[in-house]
Amino acid sequence: MTGTDSHEIVAPLLGAWALDACPPGDDGLVREHLDDCDICAGEARTLRETAAELGGTHRRPPAGLAARLRSAAPVRRRPAPAAPEYAQPYAAQVAALDLLLTGLDDDHWGRIAAYGEWSVHDLLAHLTATDSLIAAALGVTVEPPLAPGSDPESRTREVLNFARTRTAEQARRTWRAQAEALCGALLTVPAPTGTIAVGWDMPVPDALVARAFETWIHSEDIGGVLARPTVTPLPEHLNPMADLAVRTLPLATATRVTAPEGRHVRLHLTGPGGGTWTVPVTPPPPGSTPPQPPSLVPDAEVTADIVEFCRLVGDRRRPDQLSVTIAGDTRLGLEWLAAAPALAVP
Repeated sequence: MTGTDSHEIVAPLLGAWALDACPPGDDGLVREHLDDCDICAGEARTLRETAAELGGTHRRPPAGLAARLRSAAPVRRRPAPAAPEYAQPYAAQVAALDLLLTGLDDDHWGRIAAYGEWSVHDLLAHLTATDSLIAAALGVTVEPPLAPGSDPESRTREVLNFARTRTAEQARRTWRAQAEALCGALLTVPAPTGTIAVGWDMPVPDALVARAFETWIHSEDIGGVLARPTVTPLPEHLNPMADLAVRTLPLATATRVTAPEGRHVRLHLTGPGGGTWTVPVTPPPPGSTPPQPPSLVPDAEVTADIVEFCRLVGDRRRPDQLSVTIAGDTRLGLEWLAAAPALAVP
């Protein structure tokens, strides 16, 4: 079992494990995984502490609770779709969101989750719409059929109208089936070349990472309005999300930073999945990747937590909400951070 598979299986079990309600086989799986996964270990520790605070002889679990949790576990433990390595961040986020949407009632589905107007139901339709641009390009049949010249905005309108004629649970099943078909299609083709248009032309692996990123961000939107916990992506999934964001940022910073030509920012992202990138403030000419000598001295250095930086890029944090350190040209560092959410669009 890979680390990704283990994480996707164990994360939904943590609540039952904190209540000592896991069957013996699952209990051992959880304990083994916690030795290797700091993210789940932290979540498990918090859940255990909360259970202890709520516990006591005067507050015993209802009779049969453990049996009900065990019987529900196989239903709630639906694995991530099989996918090539570059698409595994997307497959993992599909599984995580599917779990989050389990058991919602009409009130939950109708709660406003993003942009001041989109409900949970609407937000799922939006994810379905953008995913469908990739799925259709890979030969997957999508509902409703893709109109010629569709882009994320027009496709979202089309799928929103379609989704509102169906129940939320039907929309959820359609989204999940499409995601599984998309991942399955990727397994049947050699390493993809060329690009797919999802707002702008992107190589197929980048497009799948972008879909993982947006699915995670909107999962947190949904978890927030439902008061349900969400799981931070695995470090090996966070890293390509941050890498894609960093490579894309010059498109935004070039027009939002004072005197951008020839300037560079060195970004240090801390925490699991972090790394260091030296980023030009303006994008290189199309088709070129100018070498960056190791001796290149950046104009500014920015240090931040990788999860919080990704939330900033996803327009779910403001720069002043991040704990950051800026060395060198402070003004450049601040302008660069302020430009980071500019590419986050519905």
